[in-house]
Amino acid sequence: MTVRVKTKGRIIRILDSKTVIINLGSEHGVTGTSIFHILADPEDVVDPETNEVLGSVKVTKGRVRALQVSEKFTIATSSWTESVINPLLNFISTHRQTVEETLKIDARELKPWKGKSEVPIRVGDEVEVLVEIDEPGEEEPEGYDEADDEDLEANFHDGSQTNVSDET
Repeated sequence: MTVRVKTKGRIIRILDSKTVIINLGSEHGVTGTSIFHILADPEDVVDPETNEVLGSVKVTKGRVRALQVSEKFTIATSSWTESVINPLLNFISTHRQTVEETLKIDARELKPWKGKSEVPIRVGDEVEVLVEIDEPGEEEPEGYDEADDEDLEANFHDGSQTNVSDET
């Protein structure tokens, strides 16, 4: 049986503004299609009336995709092409799909996540990646549905169905 698990590592080197090296590799389950989420420190959510801390949110500073996977490390890039699968069509259309919506807001109340807007990506930042692990001697349980795995992935990042390939 194959299960998906979150695996944590760290950025160990920044090569340029789009390329980093991460201390996870093929021995950790990383593949050429793995997407890493670079995490900021959790940020508290505070009720403005009571100042009560209601909880905290894990913010993703950025995402990078494996470019070159070695046994113990991965070189990853923030630039790649995604092939969007349209369930209404019987083929894969290769194009970038950007969905952007502008909300009408009061600019005085704008308070972006610090981790995304103020804190640069640094050596030592924590990363998370979903990897598939084969558990030896286990078969898929009766009633197993791959959609359950897709639900896990949807909760992990943006939830869109994508197929990833190198940018040309």
